[in-house]
Amino acid sequence: MAKIGITLNEVLRDFIGQLAYTYEKYIGPFDLNEADIETFNLIDYFKFNSIDEMNKFIYDEAALEIFGHADQLHENTITMFNEFIMDIEDDEEHEIEIVSREVMKSIPATLFFLSKLSCKPTKIRFVKNYEECWDGVDVLITANPTILETKPKNKVAVKINATYNKTHESDYTLNTILDMISDEDLKDEILNKKTTTH
Repeated sequence: MAKIGITLNEVLRDFIGQLAYTYEKYIGPFDLNEADIETFNLIDYFKFNSIDEMNKFIYDEAALEIFGHADQLHENTITMFNEFIMDIEDDEEHEIEIVSREVMKSIPATLFFLSKLSCKPTKIRFVKNYEECWDGVDVLITANPTILETKPKNKVAVKINATYNKTHESDYTLNTILDMISDEDLKDEILNKKTTTH
């Protein structure tokens, strides 16, 4: 039995798109396309005076709009994800857990995001550090480059392509989580893969 962790941003939730929308609404014009964001160092793209100021805006002042009011990444993502969860639970072979690095007001905002879209995971774990996302899981599905960089040798990383993680290695690379959900052979291969080292 494998435990599968799934992060939210750019896997299920359109974080970057919603951050750009909220920045433009409250701070000023955002002149970049989402495709222009090539690293996860967001302060290079969103003009704040300091990282502390940026974090205060993202995780405190505008957390509900950024994390809670964000849309699902693709149409029907959550519906298909819910079916995936039900299939996994019915088979009783694996366990699914949403794992997300959240702080301050992004925690209740993320719970609101999951609630408003009727997302039905039975396990949700919030962590303070990206490395902790790997705790207790065998497979982790993420778009986050920092999480990919901290992959332990005995775990399986599934990268969901995003503009800011193109150079990061993983055991599997998918364009969307739906690629795995809709392909039974690929899903079985990923969920039953033992371990890899790199």
